[in-house]
Amino acid sequence: MTIVRGFIAGVLGVFGMAGVSLTMRRLVQPTAPIGVTHYENVVKVARATMQPDKPELDRDTQVRVSEFLHLAFGGFWGVIWALARRDSDIRPFVDGIGFGTVVWAAGFGTFMPGLRLAKGLWEMDAYELARTWGSHVGYGVATSLVLGSRRTRTLNP
Repeated sequence: MTIVRGFIAGVLGVFGMAGVSLTMRRLVQPTAPIGVTHYENVVKVARATMQPDKPELDRDTQVRVSEFLHLAFGGFWGVIWALARRDSDIRPFVDGIGFGTVVWAAGFGTFMPGLRLAKGLWEMDAYELARTWGSHVGYGVATSLVLGSRRTRTLNP
């Protein structure tokens, strides 16, 4: 049950992440188009690696597949978080900020730039750092809120 709850919480956390990211984009760059995302790059690289003889996916299909993979990846990290915190209370804001920051730093500080899927933290400008970190904090808090909402708590008098 922990795995299922974690996966669902992580998927819902991705929606929280998307809300933060889109809101920040529209506040800071209201007319700028949304470019190719790092998870779309995952689809491009995977497709080119696994099926090099096939043409690229059309843009709409690529976006749909990448969004599905992003939800699945968010669900995976939600499972990891649920398993790590299964025997303890979750403080959604404090723990969620920490969890989101770890996911952000791990992704953009190690494997994503290493695989050339996204810029590394050291290559981002202040806006990109703030938007990507804020989005992942949104993910961590939303995921933690969902996980924490299913727990029972006993108040000590």
